[in-house]
Amino acid sequence: MKTPLLLLICLVTFSLSAQRYTSALGLRGGSPGVTYLNAKYRISQQAYEIGLGGNTGALWVHGNAYYQNELNDILDYYYGFGANVGIGKMNQFEANFSGLGLGVNAVIGIEHTLTDFPLNVSLDVGPGLYVLPRFQLGFAWALSVRYVLH
Repeated sequence: MKTPLLLLICLVTFSLSAQRYTSALGLRGGSPGVTYLNAKYRISQQAYEIGLGGNTGALWVHGNAYYQNELNDILDYYYGFGANVGIGKMNQFEANFSGLGLGVNAVIGIEHTLTDFPLNVSLDVGPGLYVLPRFQLGFAWALSVRYVLH
C-alpha cells in the first residue's frame, strides 16, 4: 500500500513543475464563441500568438503579442494586446452582423506546461473592442491547449 501511494505522490510532484518552451501548436477557444487553430512562439520574455479559426458562418484571424514571465515554479503569467479580423456572419458579444469584422483586445493570463508530456494549457481574459461591423465593447476569455514542438 505504501509503494503505490509513494509512486502517486512522486508522479504528481514531477507533473507540477513547469517546463519552458519555444513553440507550441494547438486549439484556442472561448468567448465570444470562436475556435482557433493556434500557434505560439516564445523568445525569452516575449511571446507571439497567431490563430486561424471561426464559428458558424465566419472566418477569423487573430494575432497577439505578450510579455511572459514565471509566476512561480509551475505557472507563467502573460499580458499583452492583439488584433483580429473576420468575415462572414458574426456574433460577437451577443450582436449578430454580417460582413467584415475588425477588433483589438488586451489580454492577461496564466499558463502551465507539463514536464512529462509536451502539453501546454493557458487561460486568459481581457476586454475587446470591435470597430467593424459596428462599434462594440465586450469582455472575453479563452482556453488554449497546445502541443509543445520545441
